[in-house]
Amino acid sequence: MATLKEQKEAFVTGHNGTTPTEILLVCLSAPLGIFLFNEIHRTLSFSLTARPAPRHDIVKPNKSVLVVIESLVLLLPMAICQTSLLYPYGVALLCVEAIVAICLHVYRRTIRRQQSNNATDGDIAGRSNDQKSKLAFLSSYRSTVSYLTFVAILAVDFHVFPRRFAKTETTGYGLMDLGAGSFIVSGGLVSWYARSSRAFPSEKKERNTCSNDETLPSNVYWKARLKPVLLRSIPIITMGTIRLMTNKGLEYQEHVSEYGVHWNFFFTLAVVSVASTAIRFHSSSSRIWPWLFLVLYQISLSIYGIQIYIEDGERRCVGGESMVCDFFAANREGILGCVGYLAMFLISEDIAQYCIWSADASPSTQRGSRLSVCCALLWALNWLLTSILDIQVSRRSTNATFIVWTLAHNVTILLLVWAAFYLADASTRSRISTVSPIFDAVNHHGLIVFILANLMTGLVNLSINTLAVEDTQALGIIFMYLFAVGSVALAVDWALTRRPKVKEG
Repeated sequence: MATLKEQKEAFVTGHNGTTPTEILLVCLSAPLGIFLFNEIHRTLSFSLTARPAPRHDIVKPNKSVLVVIESLVLLLPMAICQTSLLYPYGVALLCVEAIVAICLHVYRRTIRRQQSNNATDGDIAGRSNDQKSKLAFLSSYRSTVSYLTFVAILAVDFHVFPRRFAKTETTGYGLMDLGAGSFIVSGGLVSWYARSSRAFPSEKKERNTCSNDETLPSNVYWKARLKPVLLRSIPIITMGTIRLMTNKGLEYQEHVSEYGVHWNFFFTLAVVSVASTAIRFHSSSSRIWPWLFLVLYQISLSIYGIQIYIEDGERRCVGGESMVCDFFAANREGILGCVGYLAMFLISEDIAQYCIWSADASPSTQRGSRLSVCCALLWALNWLLTSILDIQVSRRSTNATFIVWTLAHNVTILLLVWAAFYLADASTRSRISTVSPIFDAVNHHGLIVFILANLMTGLVNLSINTLAVEDTQALGIIFMYLFAVGSVALAVDWALTRRPKVKEG
């Protein structure tokens, strides 16, 4: 009889995935929830402001009220749509959210048109300044990536989580296949290189010290770019090492075909961070060569047999005399996957420069137009790779189709989140930040909250036999877990950034 560890490992392996359309449907819960939250927030702010007050200013609703609203209209639907309740309850819930949000939007727009003459020049100036200080849609998108992952990493161990959403074994579209790639894309969109078109004054000063205005001297580049990345990678590598030791020591279930025997996502994240920074020494490098890099990687997979080696190779080298060779064979998915994820990160940076951070993309409508173009091109390229070239999506090898699909999916979600803010007028015409409180906290402290969420997931798995839990109980556990993650995120945010400083003396 198989041990519980073996049963859990078998439960999450051997799956073929679903369709990219259904995965988009599941993830649609985030943009719709954000749209509804923004409309409720703006409606409450408008109602409070309409009351007689000594100052004609926008009044913020109580934060506790916003947290409750966010939990109900955003976090709860995101959890429901990742379970067997997707049909029909999840879809019905998404339809109700869309209808309510549109009704509130029409109501608020009608009232605002009637009272448009009450706006002052000072209000308009204040609103303009707020837009410069924060891209609310980008913050919400990054938190969307995190929270969708938080749900999946625990729910996958219960029967209530459909097996077609689990990670695919070799080829196919899996909801959980997007987890690591979405984090890579999310990081690339806000990297220093992506934002280099709007360099900080100190960076511009450093660039002016060299003959080429786009290239930092090697010593300055080491100090300003590479050294900080190396230092930030130390805790990531430490967490990867701790995860490896605890998994082996506690006999925790492992999906070996995901990254290999010893590798994990923390190691991949550290490698991609350091490698991308080292490669970007010349900040004006062409946007073509990351795609050439991807083409060469795909050629090595398809023509030179690397794809077959990743899928069917042995975990030890012939003879077993070299530890380095054995380590590579045991962790080939994770090590070779870094090549694909590096290409994904570099392309994400270029997309961000063009769609988000470029000076001529600053109007909100221009961002939406450019995101729409990139979205269409990426989906067209995905169709070309799968239907014409017959290169099926492979999360295991992070091949070109997987990279393009991950980029297309994430740019689509980013576009929808942008639309949620644009339609609610939240990011352009309000002086108050409309990033929901929990999402705002997760965006500020993403790595800390991600680590804590992983620890809570492990605690649940070690405490109970998830395979023996009924669906109703599993839903309760998942909801309590999400409540705990949200509470931890708010607590960390308060402790590290919001807590008032105590004056000495």
